[in-house]
Amino acid sequence: MTQPIETGTGRGTGTGTQPERSRSLPGLEMHRFAATGLPAGQDPRMARMLTAVERNFYEEVPTGAALDQVLELHGRDERTYVGLYDAGADPAESDPVGSFSSFVKPLQTGVGRQLDAFLISEVTVRSTHRRRGILRTMMESELSRAAAGGLPVAALTASEATIYRRFGFGAATHQRSVEVDTAGEVTLASTSTGSMNMVDPRDLAEIGPSLYARALAQTPGSVGRVAAYAVSETDSWRSKNDGRGTGLLAAVHHDEAGTPRGYVTYRFNGWDQKVPSVKVGVLVATTAASHRALWDHLVNLDLIRRVDWGLAPDDRLLENLLSDSRRVKTTRTEDHLWLRVLDVPAAFAARSYQRDGEVVLAVTDPLGHAAGMWRLVVRDGTACAVLVEQGGSRATEPDLSLDVAELSGVYLGGVSAELLRQAGRVTEHRAGAAAELTALLASDRPVFCMTGF
Repeated sequence: MTQPIETGTGRGTGTGTQPERSRSLPGLEMHRFAATGLPAGQDPRMARMLTAVERNFYEEVPTGAALDQVLELHGRDERTYVGLYDAGADPAESDPVGSFSSFVKPLQTGVGRQLDAFLISEVTVRSTHRRRGILRTMMESELSRAAAGGLPVAALTASEATIYRRFGFGAATHQRSVEVDTAGEVTLASTSTGSMNMVDPRDLAEIGPSLYARALAQTPGSVGRVAAYAVSETDSWRSKNDGRGTGLLAAVHHDEAGTPRGYVTYRFNGWDQKVPSVKVGVLVATTAASHRALWDHLVNLDLIRRVDWGLAPDDRLLENLLSDSRRVKTTRTEDHLWLRVLDVPAAFAARSYQRDGEVVLAVTDPLGHAAGMWRLVVRDGTACAVLVEQGGSRATEPDLSLDVAELSGVYLGGVSAELLRQAGRVTEHRAGAAAELTALLASDRPVFCMTGF
């Protein structure tokens, strides 16, 4: 369970918040506040928080107008920040030793199915304060708040793969980096249709959000985008060339009726490279025809011999788009979206299903949110998960035993429960139960997170 937190009587931050003192972390106080979106001069507390986050990630700290732009974007996301500070410190004048931000965005659980997810970002601990329980204190406190607020799942993307399993997170989607050889004549397996038009990246401000929303609705595992994408894909970061653009290229696909159906941004890697190449930034397609047209455009760029993409689905669609699949080389694969189930009945009721079935799951959860033996029943595309008795005359035996991290990983259907059984992460008490759960949770589309946060 979460560590006890008690309201302190130390001085406030000047914005009406009061610090919370953790009994498990003597000498430190937790401050929680909302991003206001105001400039640094009007909200020095947020400016100090962002500075600490960037330094802990070894990033360049924005200043002036660039800093104000980031603060405004975080305000648009309606982020809530938690910082751990030395006792008695004023967050407007001090940097936190630990940081944590959260906000709510939709998570696509199936085609046309969504739920509100508690997204976690900007988690850092100052290098001089590691291994003191700072991350655990922040994570357990905020997961409890999210569960109490009725949010069924939490989600994050992890800089390191070994950190978050201890808090019940499981890797639910994966991505890869690819290099596509475009030297010589490159053809698609099927002819593309419609038209491609080069545009100024700033033109994407009008059509980008609506196209992404339509693609999101078709892509299980994707989440609503953070506000910063409105700046990155329009090439208008104030920290780079004062927001006047840095050479990002953009192209839009229109169908035969002239309706925008997708777009792509990319950047030339420079003539100093041994192989002239471009790197894809954002690729959004709302139809299969649009996906083909976008790649027909990319593989036929003049003078370009390679296309790099660092956020590609791990589904082999790209290989099947091209006549010669060997032109696609995967250079890296890794986990992307990590999920944490907080409310088992609400989470499983919120996704879509392609078949009926029933399985009893014994779930362990050190934090208690998903613990128990659950009977998951799916009928006519709707799921119901209920706690069942364990022990006594009406005892029910589980079909599978698993940790909440495994439950969270298989939840969207992008990870196989049967493979986890073979890996020793899931214990099977009834032969074939893991394969049945895999089939029950299978997604009707490849599971992929289209964005980072």
